[in-house]
This record gives sequence, structure tokens and C-alpha cells, in this order.
Amino acid sequence: MTKKIMILILFLGNIGIFQAQTITGRVINDERQPIEGATIVMQTIDSIYIDATISDTEGTFVLNGQPNEYRLIVQHLLFQTKYIVSNKQDIGVIQLIPQDYALAEIIVKAERPYVKAENGRLTYNLSLLPENRTTNNAYEAITKLPGVQPNRGSLALAGTEKLTIMLNGKPTTMDAKQIENLLRNIPTDRVEKAEVMYSAPPEYHVKGAVINIVLKRPNDYSFQGEINADYKNQYFNSGEMNANFHYSTPKISLEMVYSANNVHNMEYMNLYSRHALAEQVYPIEQNEQLRSKYWEHSLQTSFAYNFSDKSHISISYMGDYIPDQHNNSRTTGNFQTGNVDKYVDSRMHNITLQYQSAFGLNIGGDYTYYRSDNNQHLHTLFQSGEQNGFDMVSGQKINRYSIYADQKHPLAKGWNVGYGASFRLAKDYDYQTYNQVTGDLTTQDIQSDLTEQTTNFYLSIGKDTQTGASFSLSATGEYYTIGNYRKWAVYPQASFTYSLNPKHTFQLSLSTDKTYPGYWAMQSSVNHLNGYTELHGTSGLKPMTTYSLNGNYILRQKYIFGLFFLHSTDYFAQTAYQSTERLALIYKYTNWNYMQLAGANIILPLKAGNWLDSHLTLTGMRMRQRCDKFFDIPFNRKQWTFSAMLDNTFKIKQNLFFELMGHIQTPTIQGTFDIETFYNLTAGIKWNIAKDKISLSLRCNDIFNTGNPNLKVRFKGQYLDMDNAYYSRAFNIHLTYRFGGYKKRETKSVDTSRFGH
Repeated sequence: MTKKIMILILFLGNIGIFQAQTITGRVINDERQPIEGATIVMQTIDSIYIDATISDTEGTFVLNGQPNEYRLIVQHLLFQTKYIVSNKQDIGVIQLIPQDYALAEIIVKAERPYVKAENGRLTYNLSLLPENRTTNNAYEAITKLPGVQPNRGSLALAGTEKLTIMLNGKPTTMDAKQIENLLRNIPTDRVEKAEVMYSAPPEYHVKGAVINIVLKRPNDYSFQGEINADYKNQYFNSGEMNANFHYSTPKISLEMVYSANNVHNMEYMNLYSRHALAEQVYPIEQNEQLRSKYWEHSLQTSFAYNFSDKSHISISYMGDYIPDQHNNSRTTGNFQTGNVDKYVDSRMHNITLQYQSAFGLNIGGDYTYYRSDNNQHLHTLFQSGEQNGFDMVSGQKINRYSIYADQKHPLAKGWNVGYGASFRLAKDYDYQTYNQVTGDLTTQDIQSDLTEQTTNFYLSIGKDTQTGASFSLSATGEYYTIGNYRKWAVYPQASFTYSLNPKHTFQLSLSTDKTYPGYWAMQSSVNHLNGYTELHGTSGLKPMTTYSLNGNYILRQKYIFGLFFLHSTDYFAQTAYQSTERLALIYKYTNWNYMQLAGANIILPLKAGNWLDSHLTLTGMRMRQRCDKFFDIPFNRKQWTFSAMLDNTFKIKQNLFFELMGHIQTPTIQGTFDIETFYNLTAGIKWNIAKDKISLSLRCNDIFNTGNPNLKVRFKGQYLDMDNAYYSRAFNIHLTYRFGGYKKRETKSVDTSRFGH
């Protein structure tokens, strides 16, 4: 055994790498179950080392480099060593024969690679990363990825302006909120990995930064299920229940998820405005409380069929239904007393079809239907005794279609070429009708039909070299139309990865991105939030284009040091303005000249024995924002801002874990807004019992209720203070029960620091 180990060490210590193509395969036992942790070493026929790796939880492996003929050595302590000579790119299934060893006690301590850099992306095993943390679903697990943090209802990635979350690398017509709902109903153990890309490849049919969630494919006969129950106190009491069922064979996979979520929350805003009008200053103080109460029902089903290891087809459906959502806003102060009641019915249906062939062809498409119907009543009593009021009926109906086709060909000497096309069509119908209008109110009835079309086609080329370097170049042509706006554009993209050895990896990416405004934002409508605050649409609002450059240095497959620069032209954002014509605070989307970010981020995983696992993320950047046509007060502003986030997991004892996470950000800007320093602290505890079939977690988000910053405006006569205090402190109790063939996958700590990938 010692001799075998010494030989293996010599193999792994060789840094000569022939990276041309990839060799894939899968290791199983005599019961056709996957074998995790098997070592696969690739040599030339004359015994020159090429590459080595270990099989993952599904038994699969990938090796870089393919001579005309090669030898594989497949080893595992519990199985007989197997030797294979082949010239195939896909070796197929490798079955190992069990072997009994009479071994003295052996203790192996090693550390898993924290992150793996490959093909211009950072790959994390998402099912392992939050294993002992108080995460309850795939979406919450994403928030634990290094550099990812919630940002005002969405997710942000350090060094990027926009982040897209994808599932299995395929485009969808669902929006960000709908994808979030989908991922919140997916258990973390259904996720194979998360791929973080600062510049998404063109075959993803999205631009900019992407986190791709890859789900596990069926490989055995199993029936698994989960039942989850949540209690939440966020000023009000609420709760959620969901159940998911998963049946699989080596050929088919069937999944169903249903959730019912009772939502009851509150946010409030304390506003102080010194409003200058006609050479007089009006001090306006008001407190606004906004309450929401509704039930949300979600249903997800999916079916997949595997023709072979490389060829499969899948169809999925997701539906979301929110009946009779009640939103209430109550405003008090020295200027007005008001009440707004809004009732909303909304529903969403999405169906997706995908096919992947064994020869590199991927085709698919999806369809999304969304509809909302709103009834709103406003009544305002001003200090002067005047009254305003109205009844309003509004709604939106959206039909979105998407189809795509992609093809990739491996070529000689490590080259590959890819090409594809996609087409998206969206039809949006909006209407808004006012009735029983009283007082001095500016109202506008609208009825609008918008048709949006996007046609994309791309060509990409890449190469893996024998020196550990890989690169890809692509260009995407796009023709976009909406209303009377039409534009042709070409979006270049490039990425480069170089592994000097497993301890030192360099990544560089250059991309071009385009972001389109929401349909409501482009309407010339006026919505009254209360007697003082108005929300204006912007007819002719243009999409923004972003150019970004990202570089990363990864040390020892865990420490990440990054630099980034991005420049957005026609950047659009919603900013407040104190009207110079009347006492009204106007929120309106406007196109800026540009928005620019330049900075650095550092991601440091820290470990102390087996009782502490920490992750520290530090970001510093310089912001510059310019708009020459912001009402009558153009701005050109600069600001340095810094943020730090520390996530700690403490192992109290076996199956009992405590988590403490802190986040702080220094002052920043958004247009004329000054955003003050804010911080939050979150703590949680998780207990796994009954062989991990039952999990109980308790968590308190934003313990001190400081996670939402105060805003102020002190710009060219504008004077405004806003304590925008969404009641973010929330106490959660989560219970999970797993049944059926659920078995926790045993994960071994394997040191791959000397492996050549």
C-alpha cells in the first residue's frame, strides 16, 4: 500500500499538463451506485503523467488533455484498482469491484478546494458550502456564495452592476422575482454546483454576470421527499409550508413542488422635506406605514428523460398565484393625513422545454404568461382642509416567448467552436383608469400595447493549451425593437484563464451587457403614492449598455483577489425630485450620461480546527455618476465606498451548529441621494437529528433592524431626509422532514492541492 501511495504522489506531483480536450466518465460500484472520492490518473501509454482528478458525489469526473491514446488508473481504498486503455473522449461507465482490506487505523486530514476555476468560471459545490448553515433552500444557499449579498430586494455580486440567476444554463422568460420563488422551493441537496461567471458565455443568451445553478441528474432508483414548515415574525406573524417529491431512475426524473406562503409584513418611512417653492420654504414632516397581507401559492412540476449520459430532454411547469393581495398605506404628519388601499390579483404560468443531444446540439424554448388586476382607492386630508381622492382600476398582461438553438464542436489541438441563435418576443398590455377624482389631482388614463422583439446570433471560438491556459472569444449580434425604437448592436466578449499550477490561477474577462427598463417604467403614467409623493413613468426611456472588465487571482483554490471596472452609458435609475411647480415629491426614472465603478474585492475563507468556518469578503470601489438632464439640477458626483461581510459557522457539537453573519457598508451615492452607512447582524442555529432526516433551524435576520440605510438629499436647493426603514428584523423557525430513500451523502475531505487541474 505504501508503495502504491508513493507512486501516486509522484504522478500527482508532475506538473506537465496536456490540455487539449476533456475526458469524461463515471465510476460506479457493483450495485450501480456512484462512487465518490475515487482517484483517476491519466497517463500516456509510455507512463507520462497528464492529469488527475477525483470523482464527485455523482461518481462523475472530468480530465483535461487527450493524446491519441491514453491509460487511466482508477483507485479507491475499498475497491480493486482498474486500468483502462482508450482513445475515447467519453470513457463511459467504469465499474469497480469491491475488495476487503485489513488496515490499521488511518486518520487522514485534508482540506477540500474552496473554489475551482475552469473555463472562465468559478465553480462551487453549493450542496456542501451551506451544509451546516441555517439555509433552507437553493436561493438562501446562493446568498452564502462569496461576494454575493442581498441588495434592496435583489442579489448583487461584488464588482458587477447586474446579476442574472439561471437554472441549468438555459435562458428563461421568467423575471428575477419569479426565479427567486422557483429557487426558494428547491432543496439544497438537489443542487450539484453553482457556477459564478463575471462574463456569461454567449450560449447562455444573457449578458453580464451570471450565477448558474446546476441541478443533479438522476442516476439511480430513488424516491425522495421533503416537507418544510416555516414560522416568521417580521412585525407581524406569518408562515409557509411546502412539500417536494422527487422520483428518479437511471432514465427518468419526475419532480413536484407545492408551496403556500402566508405573507404579512410592514415597512415605514419617516420623511422630512424642506420644500422650496415660490421663494418660500415649506417644512413637511410625515410618517408613512405600508402593510401587505396575502397568500401566495406556487406549483412546480418537471419531467426529464435520459436517452444516454449525454443526451436528455426535459419539460417543466411553474405556476404562481396571489389572490386578493391587500396593500395599505397610512400617512400622518403636518402636511397631510391620508390612506391608500390597493387590492391586487396576480398569476403567472411558465412552461419550459429543453433538449440536449449527444453531438453538442442544444435546443429549447419557454413561454410565460403574467397578469395582474389592481383596484386602488386614495383619500387625503390636507392641513389646509382641502381633500383629494380617487378610485383607480389598472392592470397588466404579459405574454413572453423564447426559443434558442446552440451547437458546439470540439476541434483538433484543443480548439473548439460554437454558434447559435435565439429569439424573444414579449407583448405587454397596460391600462390605468381613474374614477371619482376629487380635489386638485393630476390624473391620466392610459391604455398601451408594447411589442418587444430581440434576435440574437453568435459565434465563439476557444482553446485549451498544454501550458494550463485557456481562452475564448465571441461576438453576439443583436437586433432589438420596442415600439418605435430599433437598434442593431454587436457585443464582443473575451475570457482568459491560466493555471500556473493548482496553487495559482489567473482569470480575466471582458464583456458587454445591455439592460432594458421595465414595461411600467416606460409608460407616461402618474401614480399617486399619497398626497405628497408621486411616481412618474418615462416615455422614451432607453436601455443602458455596460462595458465591464474583471480580473481574479485565486490562491490555493480558496483565496480570491479581484479587480473590476465597469462603465454604463444611458444608465437609468429612479431618483426623487422636489417639484418647483407644486408641493410634490416626484420619483422618476431618467437616463444618465453614465455610471462608472472601479474597485477591488478580496474573498478570504478562514478556518480554525473543526469548530470554526468563516468567510470574509472585502470590497472597495470608486463610484462616478453623471446626468446632464435631471430635471433642472444636473449632477456629476464621485464617491468612494467600502463594504465588509463576515460569515461565521461554529460547530457546537455533532449535528449542532451556530451561525453569525455581519455586514457593513460605508456611505455611498445614487444620483442626488446620499446613502448613509448601514450595517446588519444575523444569527442562527441549526440542529440535525434522526440521521439528518429532520432539521430544525432558528434564525434572526438583522437583529438590530439597521439593515436599511437612511437617505438624504442636500443638492442644489433640494433638501430631503428619509428614514426608509423596511422592518427587516425577522425571526424564523424552519422545520424540515425528509422521507423516502433520503440518505445524506457522505463527503470526504480530499486534498487535491497537488493535483494538476
